[in-house]
Amino acid sequence: MDGWTKARTPLLLAVALLAASLFAGGIRGREGPPPAPAKEAAAPATEETMAAYEARYAAMLTEVLEQVLGVGRVTVMVNLDSTEERVYEKNTRTSRQETVESDGQGGRRTIGDATVDEEVVRLAQGGGEAPVVVKTLKPRVRGVVVVAEGAESGAVRAWITDVVSRALDVPPHRVAVVPKKAVR
Repeated sequence: MDGWTKARTPLLLAVALLAASLFAGGIRGREGPPPAPAKEAAAPATEETMAAYEARYAAMLTEVLEQVLGVGRVTVMVNLDSTEERVYEKNTRTSRQETVESDGQGGRRTIGDATVDEEVVRLAQGGGEAPVVVKTLKPRVRGVVVVAEGAESGAVRAWITDVVSRALDVPPHRVAVVPKKAVR
């Protein structure tokens, strides 16, 4: 190669890579950020509030715990971290661009750029659009307090802790079991 061609080779290579990425759709004009999911005007009938979840969990545990050997009347309080969490379907677009540069002294440099855009999938529904829900996760339990007749016994306390821990998938150190005072 002569001097003119050698000096222009990195420039020609960069132009060729740029043209290839344009044809492949790697470089896009400024589209702006993907639209944020619209907030729903009214909560659907299936969505429960934290208080409703806490009450339902407490009632379920009360019913189960009163069936345990050695346990009498039970009062249960459940504390949740948050309400249920919804996971939405997303369209993901990924683009990558790589540029290789060479200089006259034999040095090479590779420059890479990657972009990931996510957009929530929406379907037409009743004159509007609604996001597609992949799954709904139950709320996480922060802690449980159980006040029970018969909890004076270590074995009964262990059984109660085990039942609550397994039923709500909460670690045992987040379950407090205390004896109920005698009614006179």
